[in-house]
Amino acid sequence: MPHHSDICIIGAGIGGLTCASRLATSRLSNKLRIRVFDLNTHVGGRILSKRLHCGEITELGAARYSPQLHPRFQALMNCFQHPHEAYPFTHAIFQDGMRGQLRTTLLGLRSKLEKHPSDSFLDFVSHYLGATEARRIIKALGYDALLLPIVSAPMAYGILKNHPETQGLIEGEGNQWRYAPEGYGRLLARLQCQAQASRVEFRMEHHLLSISRFVKGYILAFSHKGNTQIHRARHLILAIPPSAMTRLNLDFPAHWSPLQYGSLPLFKGVLTFDSAWWHDCHLTDKVLVVNNPLRKIYFKDEKYVQFYTDGDNATYWRDCLEQGEDVYLNRVRACMEQVLPLGGKSLPSIKDHFHKHWPHGVEFSLESTATQPTALLHRTGVIACSDAYTPHGGWMEGGLLSAHQAIRLLLEQLTSTSSNRN
Repeated sequence: MPHHSDICIIGAGIGGLTCASRLATSRLSNKLRIRVFDLNTHVGGRILSKRLHCGEITELGAARYSPQLHPRFQALMNCFQHPHEAYPFTHAIFQDGMRGQLRTTLLGLRSKLEKHPSDSFLDFVSHYLGATEARRIIKALGYDALLLPIVSAPMAYGILKNHPETQGLIEGEGNQWRYAPEGYGRLLARLQCQAQASRVEFRMEHHLLSISRFVKGYILAFSHKGNTQIHRARHLILAIPPSAMTRLNLDFPAHWSPLQYGSLPLFKGVLTFDSAWWHDCHLTDKVLVVNNPLRKIYFKDEKYVQFYTDGDNATYWRDCLEQGEDVYLNRVRACMEQVLPLGGKSLPSIKDHFHKHWPHGVEFSLESTATQPTALLHRTGVIACSDAYTPHGGWMEGGLLSAHQAIRLLLEQLTSTSSNRN
């Protein structure tokens, strides 16, 4: 006999965990059987905390938040009294001393945005500076996504304004930024425990294969450790990104949304050394933006060095790893020696390293001017939530925004069901 849930949630990232914990305590649903399924061995989705040998925790996924820009996530941190500290990387050092030129250029062009509401950022800057200079300026900012045709000029200014490394180029450093020294993974584990205390059951390593409709709900087929399992659910929330939706038999996005969705790969690499040699380079707690595949290099006090890149450069590092760890580390060393003020010396030996390639690290609507739906509702009643369905650029904040709307939609379903019974 197949297993049965009143409410089934697919995905145990921040969105799925929020849905589970809120529904488990809602008056309409707190007595219902709620189960959460995820294909990973752990909860978190694109939040992935890694403890280094030195005891420091680094984030291979979402890393920082702003109380001003991310009020829902700030409320979650406050709810659990999760420790936070000031995020140190709010003032980037740009290669070749370009900070002044970048700020002057961006401020000078800002008044012309109203004339180019639909132009890509690249076309906008090219219109005034020429194509060659425009590409040089945009590449120097460190975010390769700004070169994409779908990124409009107003959107690009919003991205730069809402990132700690670049906000000072637009309007000064008005937003505060924080991070969790104990890691966001621990925060989400506490959210999971809260849901479990309210009788929510978690089933990990379950890969959803298909969904079909029956009179009283949905039939879900899962792959679990080589076996196929069938599960029935009366109500269903898909807390998974668009890239996962397209792999299911759901006709996504045609039967869900008038919008199309895309994604951008990300790559994070973490390096540890026997000593904090970057002190001598005056780079402690600073981020260096460079014009090679490393793109942004972060030097965390005495603990570690991390680099972050997106787009084609993320794919470049994935390809290096496929050729072997030695190839990857040699190219990392070469790129760092190319841009760091080492005084002719070689980079010290790398003690340890970690990395994470996210094939669909950032997901978003391709039609940036369209009104975002926040959460999607299929005609059969299935609900889908993801940060990609919101206008918010922050993973965690967007995930919470979408999850809250998904919860409202499901509670409406429960209210309607209760009314029909009465």
